[in-house]
Amino acid sequence: MIVKMKKASFIFLDAEKDSALKKIRKAGAVHLKQDFSGSSDALSTLNSAYDRMEKAHMMLDPKVKVQDESYSAEAADALVTEVLEKLDARKDAEDKRNSITSDLVKWEPWGDFDPSEVSILRSRGVDLRFYEMSKQDWAKMSESSRTYTVSTTKSAVFGIVAVTADEKLPEIEAVQLPEFGISELKQQDQAEEKRIVEIEEQLLALAPRRELLEKRMTVLGQDIQYESLRSGLGFEESLVYFIGFIPGRDGDAIKSLAAENGWAVILSEPTEEDIVPSLVENNRFITTIKPLFDILDVLPGYREMDISLDFLISFTLFFAMIIGDAGYGTLFLLIAIFVRLKSKKGGPGFNLMYLLSFGAIAWGLLTGNWFGSQTLGNWEPLKGLVIPQIAAFPELFSADLDSGNTIKYMCFVIATVQLCIARFKNFVFKMPSVVAFEQLGWLSMLLGIYHIVLFLVLGISPIPPYAMKMIGGGLIAVIVFGQQEKGVNFFKGVLRGLNPIGLFQLFLDSISLLSDIISYIRLFAVGLASLAIAISFNAMAAPMMQEPGVAMVGGALILLLGHSLNIVMGALSLIVHGVRLNMLEYSGHLDMEWSGFKYEPFKKVQE
Repeated sequence: MIVKMKKASFIFLDAEKDSALKKIRKAGAVHLKQDFSGSSDALSTLNSAYDRMEKAHMMLDPKVKVQDESYSAEAADALVTEVLEKLDARKDAEDKRNSITSDLVKWEPWGDFDPSEVSILRSRGVDLRFYEMSKQDWAKMSESSRTYTVSTTKSAVFGIVAVTADEKLPEIEAVQLPEFGISELKQQDQAEEKRIVEIEEQLLALAPRRELLEKRMTVLGQDIQYESLRSGLGFEESLVYFIGFIPGRDGDAIKSLAAENGWAVILSEPTEEDIVPSLVENNRFITTIKPLFDILDVLPGYREMDISLDFLISFTLFFAMIIGDAGYGTLFLLIAIFVRLKSKKGGPGFNLMYLLSFGAIAWGLLTGNWFGSQTLGNWEPLKGLVIPQIAAFPELFSADLDSGNTIKYMCFVIATVQLCIARFKNFVFKMPSVVAFEQLGWLSMLLGIYHIVLFLVLGISPIPPYAMKMIGGGLIAVIVFGQQEKGVNFFKGVLRGLNPIGLFQLFLDSISLLSDIISYIRLFAVGLASLAIAISFNAMAAPMMQEPGVAMVGGALILLLGHSLNIVMGALSLIVHGVRLNMLEYSGHLDMEWSGFKYEPFKKVQE
């Protein structure tokens, strides 16, 4: 359920704001209404320290196992300094390598020589000048100077002009000699490369300590939040104030805290304009679905419904039908148990995996699907558990059985039941407003359109006469009640419902009811595709498995790769289809936008 919130307005003396804020933070119940963007020297210092910490943390390999280390601000700051110094040293080495590489590319055409020897020759009266020019210019220079061609390209000549003390230097500007020769540059490059490798090894050795930086970042984040609030409080004469939200159950405790410290606090109901955080609390079983919501990063809005239980039940069913294989379900269960034992930590994530695995196993048992193997499906101990009407291999029971149509029929029943539940819940949620009766209109239309879907897709006829009456009656209810608003005359609301644009939109929405129900056939289609893939790989591997030696190994590899691919595709299908039916079709009929944001109280997490 979504916990009811109270809006809390705090007022206290400016002189007492530090002690007041620390006590409010210690209470750990107030979600700040806004992100306070105060400014102070202390806040700037904290932000700078956090940025340094974050930069250092990002540079430490997250794949390395962390070591257990008690928190110490001094140790964390020293670690940051060490990491950043190594990063600076690595950047310096990389810059030097880039410069060396540039020099190597530039002087490669001249070959390997020692620039110091050129200086020695110059001191002894022989001046060597290095030139890079076009072939035509080089030919002209060769006519008047003593030239030596070192190398040529299609467009240029790299050459040397030798000039003695009594000869005139060419007027063309020569290339400036490098400080080091090719051999020396290569040695320097190797040295800098070795230096970079050493720094990388040192950073890798520091990576296990990154949890210390995470703890320090948590503390700094708390301090930043505190200082932002402190420096951004509303101010009026000698009083300061701010507004937040608290769970309704904490109202008495906050009032007592305010009374003890001489503050003023006003608790009120959030208004329609207030953007209120969502705090979702459920029992242990329903909380099983929370890891999926965390992965999807969705949360119901404060004024929306909590559909955790609905989502859990339907998602388990969809998982079972999409995966559709008891063998795969058993694998999932064994993997979940193994990981749970290795991690030594439980939690909703494992509970969800257990539940989904049991769902897949149950569906596989009822349909007789074990790794897509007809042989296993025909094994008497397992065959006796199968419901023939939904069997994966109906030919094992009767040549006349068509389990495909039965499962399609089940998909449409599931769709209609789930969408009708959504409309009825919406009706209850919107009561006592008269607009709630619009939901009964949609519910009636869903039940009528269900029979049309059965006729169009499965050929079940005739369409019952009452189906069209339910659709017509539902349309009238939607027109009459759909545009009713609080404080607006009932008949004005009816006239709004008769607006031509609104009627056209109603027509489109009515058509979408048909597509919403039909879309649930994806549960059958994806499950059938998974079964077909498993059967195909089994058929490919079967002849090879009967031959000893290399052929048998090849067959085993085909089975392993084929079923692994099928499992991965099933997992992707689950996200694309299983989640979609809940997030779009079901949530759409509940008028949910998943617009919520998390309740995060102002409190200290890390001491």
